Amino acid sequence: MNLRLSYLASTLVLAAVAGCYTGSAVDNNKGPTTSGTDSTDPASEGPGAQVKTPAVAAPTGLPCDVAQVLNECSDCHGSTPSGGATNTLLSFEDLTAKSDDDPTKTVADVALARMRSADRPMPPTGLLPDAQVATFEAWITGGLQKGSCGQTRATDAGTVTSVPATPDPATPPTLVCTSGKTVSNRPGPLMAAGVACGQCHTGGDGPPLFAMAGTLFPTLHEPDKCAGVTGVNVLIIDANGDTHTMTTNQSGNFTRYTPVPLPYRAMVISGNEIREMKTPQMNGDCNSCHTGLGTGGAPGRVTTP
Repeated sequence: MNLRLSYLASTLVLAAVAGCYTGSAVDNNKGPTTSGTDSTDPASEGPGAQVKTPAVAAPTGLPCDVAQVLNECSDCHGSTPSGGATNTLLSFEDLTAKSDDDPTKTVADVALARMRSADRPMPPTGLLPDAQVATFEAWITGGLQKGSCGQTRATDAGTVTSVPATPDPATPPTLVCTSGKTVSNRPGPLMAAGVACGQCHTGGDGPPLFAMAGTLFPTLHEPDKCAGVTGVNVLIIDANGDTHTMTTNQSGNFTRYTPVPLPYRAMVISGNEIREMKTPQMNGDCNSCHTGLGTGGAPGRVTTP
């Protein structure tokens, strides 16, 4: 069965650089096959469904959290609008321009209204989670401040992907432990949530080496040793198209000892929502890229949909 395509067209993407995921990219994204007892197969949209390959671009000149929200819109509001869209939503200039329909409002104001519209939702697949809409609204009410996320580069395959700019050390993001629970360093599967596992788990005479490991959080900027989200599936799609599932424990940690054919892609699956990492990766130490301060190449933590 194919992956549920309506989810894939509307999922946010994570971020990375130099082996860490960075954003939307061209991805033919055929549904993975299943393999073994650790495989998972989300529901299908039915035979004949196809994944649309969007115009490849990423939001620029915006704060990273705002750019991530707008990745929801990039399939239609990309560099070449499609699917009935008439404008692009890819840059600070796009969002701060006056709306053609109502010059008293910015394009961002109109986009916010559509994000809340039950009759004409944006994206058309359904309303965004409240937290994402709140992020976008906070940016608007805060004065539409320009950001530095979203530089672009060409990949070896000829696509273009988003590369977050280096965070400004003078204004680092505020770290908030959403769960309010601190995890100890006592050895075991619950230890050191958010910490790069490869720092200690090196194999040999040290702790066992993980093939895949990381921590899932509800927001981008969570400190180390803060408990993350429990009971959510992290799906790995290996180079052969086979799938392997890890479930987060009470600390939000997910781990896998057995290697998979590389490169891999990943999805976070929570109920009927999916957050997809489309760009193939070679590094399985997720927390080394997804740091709380966004200093590892990604804009922040691995987060729930």
